Amino acid sequence: MNTIAFPTCRTCFMIGLIRRCEMGLFNWIRETMTGQRVCPIEHLESFKRVGEQVYALHVEMADCEAPRALAYLQAARSLQTMADALLGDAFSNFGNAPKPVPIITHEQAEVWYGKLPAIMIAARQEALFEQSSAIELPIRLGQQMEGPSPCPVEHLSGLRRAAERMDEMTSQGVAAARNQGDTYKAVLLLYESARTRKQAGDAIVGSITSGRRVSPESHEDAEKQYWIALSEYLLIAQGLKAPFLFKSQPPIPSSASFARKLCKLDSDDIWKVTSSYAKRDIRRAGEWEQAIEDLREHWATCLITDIEREYETTVEQLLEKDLIEETRYWYCCPFPSVYRVRSSCSSVQILGAAIPRGHEFVYEYGDDGAEGKFISAPSFNRGAERKYCEDN
Repeated sequence: MNTIAFPTCRTCFMIGLIRRCEMGLFNWIRETMTGQRVCPIEHLESFKRVGEQVYALHVEMADCEAPRALAYLQAARSLQTMADALLGDAFSNFGNAPKPVPIITHEQAEVWYGKLPAIMIAARQEALFEQSSAIELPIRLGQQMEGPSPCPVEHLSGLRRAAERMDEMTSQGVAAARNQGDTYKAVLLLYESARTRKQAGDAIVGSITSGRRVSPESHEDAEKQYWIALSEYLLIAQGLKAPFLFKSQPPIPSSASFARKLCKLDSDDIWKVTSSYAKRDIRRAGEWEQAIEDLREHWATCLITDIEREYETTVEQLLEKDLIEETRYWYCCPFPSVYRVRSSCSSVQILGAAIPRGHEFVYEYGDDGAEGKFISAPSFNRGAERKYCEDN
């Protein structure tokens, strides 16, 4: 049986073509030249509808007393709040011509909105039957989209609005929790960290918006402070409803925890992410020495990122819980495993995305130091050839 997986190129091409046509030539030129994207009206309307669904869920669960269900609800409310605030400039013109926002802002908001349906399903399931949802708590912020350097001022302003809204959303609950002893100890400690990081980001962005010239490194530092603050605010919102999730110690936000935990990427073995199916086929085809040469070249130029660490660590955890299975391998070097979500669970969370049962996914590591990408689909095409470096 053929075990090599290929992307559905024709589908990807058609999606890209349709997208460009919808954007219009003028918007596409502006996006290419300035890095600014006009949020299409239909996107804003869909985002607005998702927000209305979260609000409806909040009303629906007004009498719910199940802590885990309420934690899911708070995670959904938090992500919607952050995404709305991030796109504040676009929403401020809703009903008129949309205002352009940085591409990174649009893409990050789409990631957050995209997580909402699965979390809302989990909240409803948990409200009916305890421990019925396959999505683990606490929900974490997940994947941070990579943007230009230095980080655009407009994107920093969006992150600033998001952090401000989250502080407003959690501050009252935190104030009440201070009177309840050690029950909320971990949540309170996390809040002190979040608001301090928010203030650090505010100080840098305040200097930028007041016209003072700051270094590109300061832009990146502000983005980092806001990202960690938002990661912590998301956990705080859940912990206020279900403090037992954190026990006695505050959880480390995902971007830090996966970076600190060792995984297969820390190994010196050049076959560290190569599927066992690929190794078998390579040996049978007499390509072993060629593969060794390519793998050495690949890892010599590959800069391992926190996102890749998070992916590999998450996959290891899901395999231990028997929620996913290896089905085949990706067609290009380093020939990583392709996984499928087992039918025993409704979905799994990977890099901030909900992957439904039966769907396949893989992390494609970039060639020659290029950035890798996470790919998922209902199924991948089957192929017959492996792609080596000289095939580029």
